[in-house]
Amino acid sequence: MGPDEVITAWMKRFLGRRDGGVTDAQAAQPDRAAALGGLGEALVAGVVRELGWPALRNVVLRERASSAELDLLVRAPHCIVVLEVKTWSGFVDGTAGAEEWVRYGAGGREARAPNAVCQNMAHVGAVERVIGERGVRVFGLVVSAGHARFAERLRRHVVPLANLAAVLQVHAADVAPCRPASLDRAWAILTREADRSEVRREAHAAWVRSRRGISTNRE
Repeated sequence: MGPDEVITAWMKRFLGRRDGGVTDAQAAQPDRAAALGGLGEALVAGVVRELGWPALRNVVLRERASSAELDLLVRAPHCIVVLEVKTWSGFVDGTAGAEEWVRYGAGGREARAPNAVCQNMAHVGAVERVIGERGVRVFGLVVSAGHARFAERLRRHVVPLANLAAVLQVHAADVAPCRPASLDRAWAILTREADRSEVRREAHAAWVRSRRGISTNRE
């Protein structure tokens, strides 16, 4: 069973998906949204694992005045890749520079979400500051692991799950080789941050709520 079939089966079983969307009552349940987001992250992690590249999931980075939770960090042969995973359905509209994107679900229901491209860029910056290795290239990708259709102007900014392995390999091949010792140090730092993430998670969720005034989920 491929990634799309896995998502479809899971959504039908646990979310009661109807006509390309979920009901308002289902969408309002953050535990199910978090489970769906976790499924998408697991599928993406599986793609990375098949490439033979190490990965870290749900890493919480703390800085002086901010906090960030990164879906996946990947150690490619010559760089670090930051993956932002979205397991959305419906139709997503917006621009790469807008503050928010709009998701249209069943019955024309609208929901706003932070711009995933800007979100990922902020996470890339956080990783660069934490590792402090100028010689190590860090780049980010937004991955669609759900059934969402994206507006034409967003498609070049979002990588479908089915294309992820090829895109990762192309990006990694384009990066100039760095010193292995530098990449080792950078990955060791991120691994330590991953080890500390669980104790930081509750504080991170509270920080996000204070900034956005909304409940958090990993969808």
